Amino acid sequence: MKREKRVWISLILVFILMMVLSGCSGVTGPKTAKINITIDPNPVPCSSENEVWPFTIILDESNGIGVTVSSFRWDEYNQQEQPIYTDILYEEDIIDWFESNYIPAFSSLQNGVYYYIAPGDEFANYVLLTLEGVDDDNNPIEATARVDLLPQ
Repeated sequence: MKREKRVWISLILVFILMMVLSGCSGVTGPKTAKINITIDPNPVPCSSENEVWPFTIILDESNGIGVTVSSFRWDEYNQQEQPIYTDILYEEDIIDWFESNYIPAFSSLQNGVYYYIAPGDEFANYVLLTLEGVDDDNNPIEATARVDLLPQ
C-alpha cells in the first residue's frame, strides 16, 4: 500500500511540474499595457478671473509595458449630449502637448489645459478624451475619460 501511495504522489508531482514548465499555470494570454486618463479636478469649475476652465490631464501606464500614443481625440458635447466640436491630435501635436508621445512602463505624462469658449461658441457640458496607441509588444491600446465642465 505504501508503494502505491508513493507512485501516486510521484505521478502528481510530475504532472504539476509538467504543467508549470509547459506554461499552463493559469496565465491567460500576453500582458498588455494599461493607460489610465485622470482629470484633475473633475468636474472642472470655471475660473472667474479669466473665464477659463483649468484642469490637468494625466496619462498613466499601470501594467508595466510602455506605450507609444498615436492619437488623442477631444470630443465636446452640449447639454443635449450632441457633439459640437472634435479635434484629433497626432504625433507632433501630442509631443507639443505632453513633451513626448511615449509613456514608459509605470510612468506618466501630464499637461495643464485651459478650456476656453470663444464669443458666440456653444458651451460644452462635457468633453470625452480618447487616447489610442500601441504598446511595446505591438498590442493596440485605447483609453477614454470624461471631463465634466461646470457652468459659469
